[in-house]
Amino acid sequence: MEPRQSDGGRSRAGRPTSAEAARLTEKLRRAAVDTFLEHGYDGATMEAVARAAGVTKSTLYSRYPDKRTLFIAVSSWALTRQERDTRVLEPLPDDLAAALTLIARAILARSVDPDIVRLSRMAIAESPRFPEFAASSQATTWSPRIQVIIDLLQARERAGDVTVPDVALAAEQFFAMVGAMPAWLAAYGIYRTPEAEDERLQHAVRLFLSGILTRGTAPPAPPPAAAAAAAAAAANHLPVAEPGTGRAVARSAATAEPRLPPGTPAGPRVTSSAATAGSMRYQPLGRRGLYVSPLALGTGVLGAPHRGCDQPTATELVTRYLDAGGNLVDPTELRDADIHARAEEITGAALRGRRAQVVLATTAVAAPDPARHGSRNSRRHLRAACDASLRRLGTDHIDLFQIAVDDPATPLDETVEALDDLVRAGKVLYTGAAGIPAYRLMKALAASDRTGRARFVSLQAAYGPTARSVECEHLPLLAEEGLGFIGVTGAGPASGSDPSGSGLGPAHPAVVQAVAARVGCTPTQLALVWQWTRPVASVRVDARNTAYLDEVLAATGLELPAEALGEIDQHTEPIGTSGPGRRGEPGRPADGHPT
Repeated sequence: MEPRQSDGGRSRAGRPTSAEAARLTEKLRRAAVDTFLEHGYDGATMEAVARAAGVTKSTLYSRYPDKRTLFIAVSSWALTRQERDTRVLEPLPDDLAAALTLIARAILARSVDPDIVRLSRMAIAESPRFPEFAASSQATTWSPRIQVIIDLLQARERAGDVTVPDVALAAEQFFAMVGAMPAWLAAYGIYRTPEAEDERLQHAVRLFLSGILTRGTAPPAPPPAAAAAAAAAAANHLPVAEPGTGRAVARSAATAEPRLPPGTPAGPRVTSSAATAGSMRYQPLGRRGLYVSPLALGTGVLGAPHRGCDQPTATELVTRYLDAGGNLVDPTELRDADIHARAEEITGAALRGRRAQVVLATTAVAAPDPARHGSRNSRRHLRAACDASLRRLGTDHIDLFQIAVDDPATPLDETVEALDDLVRAGKVLYTGAAGIPAYRLMKALAASDRTGRARFVSLQAAYGPTARSVECEHLPLLAEEGLGFIGVTGAGPASGSDPSGSGLGPAHPAVVQAVAARVGCTPTQLALVWQWTRPVASVRVDARNTAYLDEVLAATGLELPAEALGEIDQHTEPIGTSGPGRRGEPGRPADGHPT
């Protein structure tokens, strides 16, 4: 018998083609989603879905045996499907920022879509009865969209425009930055205005770009003295420290200039001030998608009476720092809550119009009256401190919110939950710690992991050639747990004093001053470059005047011989052997933030 010929597009008599079956499945899914959204899970019936789809009950039951199976199938499909994506499938703009913004707006629109949000909330509400619904409610990974980001980053990486160690991870992080928080808030009925969402979106795109853009492709020609010093290092095969990283750059002997005569001082290589912004090498703060500049601007001293500065000077300081390529600003002042409050007000005013360009950090300082306001790491105090900081800084979110010191009076579980609540409320993006012993920091991380709460992403503590106690326990712990480290140095000279000596004054031991004089830089610059050869994401420097700020900014363009930095190691110990960094000396605890 001859095989039956195809008739009217049917594969066999009475059976639909694969295209027809796909259209029927799509029709059933859409009808089911509409029915569930209209009547809720309990109010929807299989008969109602069949009527909405225009099919018989037997057709529906042949594909989905019961309502529970139908809901799991259609909710997962609705939360992950790619629908009406002509905006993304069309050629993206040539400008990388414009392309990422276009993709981010599509992700955002999807995240806050009312139908998707209602379906997700329905799955969450029914998950106690049907645990398998919880998986469908978390089906927020939009694979096609992430693939578009991956393709875009790979193309730009081949062109040399960006540097991305892990493209897939970077794409997922970007997706989470622009879509995860709005989706979570919308699930609880919290919708922000389109203007606020667009501002956050632009901020997320800038933060993401600041970490992946290739910088400093063509360094400027060094001055003669610097070129000679670099040539001498190359001829002797000496590694040269690269600011902002823990790596060393070795000069090739093939490209070296003639060797300097014996006894010639080896001066540092200094980039021009015009190239300072390009010399900033941004690094991730731990294992998170937050990138920070190697130099952080501490503005806590700006509000100190008789030692700070006026608002115009503060604005000039912040402007110079941002124009030089810095992006981490922290107005923390732990010694005096009133000075801290004033510093936040000054910083907020100085950042007006440029908030989106910075990673804004601050700290919950001590409560004025613990008996009335709660101990310093309690839920009550942390919430009040965050709200007060938001008001003084004139912003609606803090990028990095830190707890100031360890608080044994408050259970760590309460502190972790309080910080996580601030993250879930959208007031805080990341959390960090300052001045916490290593074992307490580990217990806090364990509490976060045990309860599924937001983890600390960073630790801020005193660090420098005279304050190396964190090298004993903290730095190994941070490396193992994936936290970033922000080193803290002392404040610069007060207004009106001579800034040409050192920013840290007598804190510099004799060896630092001697080495600095030999290589031709200030002790402050030498101490900063020394820190950047360590596992440090950023070094916070408190600046009171523009002269001192220019001095520390110039350090980002220095390349010092490794032997000069090694000499400092030989004369200092991890716990500090001289200066106020000595363990147990009053004024600076062995573990933690300067008091």
